[in-house]
Amino acid sequence: MLDLLQLTGKQRQFVQLLQQHEQVPSLRSLCLAQGFDFNFINGFLRSGALDGYIQWQEQRQQTWALTAKGEDLAGVLPGFPLAERLLQGMTDRAQLQTELGPAFSLNYGALRREQAVELADGPGEGVVVPLKPAVLSAFQQRQAVLDAVASQQALGQGSTASLEWLQRQGYVAAQVVSDYSLTVLPTLQALKLADVVTTLTSELILSGQWRQVTLKPYDIHTEVPDVPYGRPTILTQCIQRIRDIFLNMGFDEMTGTIVESAFWNFDALFTPQDHPAREVQDTFYLANPQTVALPADSDLIERVKRIHEANYGGQWTEAEASRAILRAQTTTSTARRLYQLQGQAGKYFSIDRVFRNETVDRTHLAEFHQIEGVVVGELLSVRTLMAYLTYFYERLGFQELKFKPTYNPYTEPSLEVFAYHPPSDRYIEVGNSGLFRQEMLAPLGCGHKSTVAWGLGLERIAMLLYGVEKLSDLIGPEIRLRS
Repeated sequence: MLDLLQLTGKQRQFVQLLQQHEQVPSLRSLCLAQGFDFNFINGFLRSGALDGYIQWQEQRQQTWALTAKGEDLAGVLPGFPLAERLLQGMTDRAQLQTELGPAFSLNYGALRREQAVELADGPGEGVVVPLKPAVLSAFQQRQAVLDAVASQQALGQGSTASLEWLQRQGYVAAQVVSDYSLTVLPTLQALKLADVVTTLTSELILSGQWRQVTLKPYDIHTEVPDVPYGRPTILTQCIQRIRDIFLNMGFDEMTGTIVESAFWNFDALFTPQDHPAREVQDTFYLANPQTVALPADSDLIERVKRIHEANYGGQWTEAEASRAILRAQTTTSTARRLYQLQGQAGKYFSIDRVFRNETVDRTHLAEFHQIEGVVVGELLSVRTLMAYLTYFYERLGFQELKFKPTYNPYTEPSLEVFAYHPPSDRYIEVGNSGLFRQEMLAPLGCGHKSTVAWGLGLERIAMLLYGVEKLSDLIGPEIRLRS
């Protein structure tokens, strides 16, 4: 028997709708007209809740639907735009290429495969000659059928040949859908459906109206599904693990902003304004906003300008320095912190997201996390730098490290850090490091101090920790890693 108090709001609305009918020829059509989800009503019908109130009979019918390949067409059948223009008498190749643009070759190829057109000499670029007007007309019919399938409209007579062709091309596929015809019995017509309140609000309680309304029962003893709780992502776990290591080493955490000025990302780091890394193929420049305000300290700007022009020559411009970018490195946070410290000693780290216009491959991403570290003090050396990095990696469980001399605009000497990656049986680069140059430190007010600093790749460390072969295995909705 139908439990009226346990009906959901949608189920109650559907029962009230059925009470207005004696026969329902098509449940699918009724749901479409009244705004009900057919799958939801189908489940309600098959649950047996309406047994004894309606009689129903299943009907199956064949329909057509676009395949994934058909969806990729974006509504335009290859060959149709060119066929339509040829049937209108347009044959000049240059004009057709102008109107169709890059799609001309695709359209011509589609018609050429059916030997419906060919190219011939003529004025200018030549002409496209229609060889089989009937095939061109067939493309118009095929487009019309494709449109009808996409919009789920009824197919007219004479569409069989077009459907078969579209099916052979993989653009459409036949599918069988279920429908139901319903007979509403008098027992349902006689039901009295009172309004049921499903949510007990504070207004109902304070006003006392809860005594006059019918409340939907709530069974506190009903078994509930056992839904697995969420867990941190692989990268989140790595970030927390690395953060704990640095905090235990006595470092303080610093943060920065994703949108940064080229001044802090490049100029304050002694990177010349014509450096290749500042080209659009390496750095993401923003269209809105196009610029970010430079620091209010005009003396800082002047010191950076003098050091650039003295070492690199040419004219240093504020316009280039104020360009807005997605930060390419977390060393921007270090530069800002050094400027704030003005020579005070300290140890700082950050784990933040950076963006580079990289070609995505097995070991490169366009968006990734960088682990930044800097130590400001006295008499710091390469040995100090290597000791910090070796200790850090040992805490993560890595023993096989290599250091390789390299070049950075803002560190001298500079070292690349490599760690052994068992799945590929080779060492992969996991970070860059060095001692900040005086040309960078002096404008920031730290010229009398020595510093060691590093930028390490979080995702590459995770590759080593979890033994994956490519970075893409660490991101996305499905991550399958060995325990």
